[in-house]
Amino acid sequence: MAKSRAKIKQIWLPSVLGRLTILFFILSLLIFYFYVVGNGQGFADATLFFLMDLESWVLALGALAGMFSALAYGMSAPFRNRLYFDRILLSGLASAFCLLMYLGMALLGAFLESYP
Repeated sequence: MAKSRAKIKQIWLPSVLGRLTILFFILSLLIFYFYVVGNGQGFADATLFFLMDLESWVLALGALAGMFSALAYGMSAPFRNRLYFDRILLSGLASAFCLLMYLGMALLGAFLESYP
């Protein structure tokens, strides 16, 4: 039996973006852990500011990847056999959490800057 061409093609972009979102989320938690431990251990200020900058970049990338992943899962739903509502929800929640942590890190960075 010949399979139709629509069944052979795989939609890979939502899956890649979802895994990238999870990677950025885990990296952001790991960097935040190093920041908290470094703050307690007395790391140098330059190291803590580097960790804050790195955390901000990872959180921004995680939020963007999560939004695009949820959007890609939603747009590819008519072409799939299943809805994957759980993946849409997890991508959206990871994106929202990354965005909230990014705003918190930006607020922390604003308080730590010196005033002229």
